[in-house]
Amino acid sequence: MKISVIIPTFNSAKTIQDTLESIISQNWPDLQIIVQDGGSIDSTKTIVAHYPSAILGWESETDKGIYDAMNKGINRATGEIIAILNSDDTWLPGALERVVAVFSRNPNVGVVSGSIEVWEDSQNGAKVVLKSSLLHLHKGMTVQHPATFVRRSVYNSVGLFNTHYRIGADYDFVLRCLKVNIPWVILEDVLTLMRAGGKGGSTFNFDDWTIRRSHKLSSVISETCIYANNFTRYLARQSTLKIFGEKAISTLRSYLWRKRVYR
Repeated sequence: MKISVIIPTFNSAKTIQDTLESIISQNWPDLQIIVQDGGSIDSTKTIVAHYPSAILGWESETDKGIYDAMNKGINRATGEIIAILNSDDTWLPGALERVVAVFSRNPNVGVVSGSIEVWEDSQNGAKVVLKSSLLHLHKGMTVQHPATFVRRSVYNSVGLFNTHYRIGADYDFVLRCLKVNIPWVILEDVLTLMRAGGKGGSTFNFDDWTIRRSHKLSSVISETCIYANNFTRYLARQSTLKIFGEKAISTLRSYLWRKRVYR
């Protein structure tokens, strides 16, 4: 079974090698690596060039954001299964073997999602395992996208990511899949390690609001309560950072992570 993995990059020289090593070490016999670069001006390409299978799939051009880069990669993909792995994330050993086994046993399944371990890239940094869930999507994106694998046929039937959303297009994509009853398997396995931070790291963004409302998952009143709570937490984090610094933020993050299972 051929797998295509898309790596959206932009000035990713500090982390791209770890990502590529984790992909190549899967030792998957039929693997297409697509590096969809947004016009990096650092040494990203130089590092990718050390990996023949990766530089073969290199393309660098200006894009309209990370979801536009993902869409370009999907359009170039030739595998039956398509994965998207950010350029600062890594797969755990054996991830592809576990995922392909599920697809092989279940030819009707369109999507497989596992768990991720999120960690802070600092000494004694916080870390947490976040599971994927289809039962809590009314609260937000509870499918762990870095550990999600999609059949090409799903993109053909549901469509690509909506680039109108700057942060939440993966959330919208998941809801569109469920709306047309795409068969889905959730694994308990931790498949991906993800560094804390990035565009999806904040709990305060208006994409989630818009997406939940467009899919009729919540009322205006409940959304107002959610965002009042999230905005309060956002202000608290900013104040903590300003007064006590990064170490206090790490401690607070570790406490909050221990209280939750889903994103």
